[in-house]
Amino acid sequence: MRIEILTTGDELMSGLTRDGNFQWAGQTLTGLGFDVTYHTTVGDDKEILEAAFATARDRADAVIVTGGLGPTPDDLTIEVAADFFNVELELNQAALDMMVQRFERIGRKVSETNMKQVYLPEGCHTLLNKWGTAPGFSFEADNTVFFFLPGVPKEFRAMMEEYVIPELKNLNPDMKKSCMRLVKTFGFPESEVAQKLEGIERDGVKLGYRAHFREIHLRVSSFGDTTSEAQELMNEFLEDIHSRLGHHVFTTTGEMLEEVVGNILQEKSLTLSTAESCTGGLLSHRITNIPGSSKYFLEGVISYSNQAKHNILGVPMELIEANGAVSAPVVEAMAKGVRNLAGSSIGVGISGIAGPGGGTTEKPVGTVFVGVDSSLSGTISREFHFRGNREEIKLITVLNTLYMIRQILLNNV
Repeated sequence: MRIEILTTGDELMSGLTRDGNFQWAGQTLTGLGFDVTYHTTVGDDKEILEAAFATARDRADAVIVTGGLGPTPDDLTIEVAADFFNVELELNQAALDMMVQRFERIGRKVSETNMKQVYLPEGCHTLLNKWGTAPGFSFEADNTVFFFLPGVPKEFRAMMEEYVIPELKNLNPDMKKSCMRLVKTFGFPESEVAQKLEGIERDGVKLGYRAHFREIHLRVSSFGDTTSEAQELMNEFLEDIHSRLGHHVFTTTGEMLEEVVGNILQEKSLTLSTAESCTGGLLSHRITNIPGSSKYFLEGVISYSNQAKHNILGVPMELIEANGAVSAPVVEAMAKGVRNLAGSSIGVGISGIAGPGGGTTEKPVGTVFVGVDSSLSGTISREFHFRGNREEIKLITVLNTLYMIRQILLNNV
């Protein structure tokens, strides 16, 4: 089955809104083993919409349309669909009843404007929206089935799972069982990951690459006549990836790097504290974004000035004056200072030059030092030289620091 996803809206065409519905739907359907062969995005224009419907009908077996089902004048999808299928719009009583009930629950009455949403193409199959006001519908034309869903992401995803995916499975009774995993790597560029994985392809497994700001993500899908067969193929493939990429693989189940670090800290009953200068609290922000981080993260200090490094962390001023704030001795002292301050198992110190100014010949913009003090590795530090704008350098620093902590926790340093 060839599937086309058609996303609509001027906000998508102008770039003001990210096309998150396609990203989610494409990943979800591909992971389930469906073949998404086309993706089209069009603005709110009747002629263009109808032309897009015609093109999709001629080249796809199933078309998923999202957006344009609302009450405003620029919501054109229902009207264009009726013209395209050459049918009239009619009041859909089931959709109206659900809308009335929803509005009553929130103390509102259905307005004349809202009534536009419950006039659907005659003969369509109604897809009731339990999560919003705009009903969806499906319609078959010339052996192609169209699904029309709201553009609101929460509603779109829920209705995909409730209606569309089960129907697509019914239309594909002989479709193989599938298994999907998101493998994330750090430390290798995409070209080197591809080189190390050269020749890994095999029947029953599909591998895709995606660069994600210093991380390389691998989307692996395996297929078999049974779920266990698909899982067995997946396990073998993941073992092969691990053997080729080693510790550069930090998850095979899609977690973020800070989540992986947090899980290891929790498993080992260890705690962490941070002292940040150039990253301005970004490391502690990423760590504390993970639910349950209070079990292992004790304290974060933003010691931006030299005086703060001295007053809060106890870094000797003579050490700063002799080596500079951006140096191995200073970040090591920061790591020790925050560890003592918090009473944590591990202390981290970061200092660098994020730019665009402040660099020198000896220490250009992008120079960063990271120090770690722990019972696992003693006191160590690393010097990095990053490229990018200020925001990118801060983010790269945080990612490398998280990876450094992970390596220490796994005794790979």
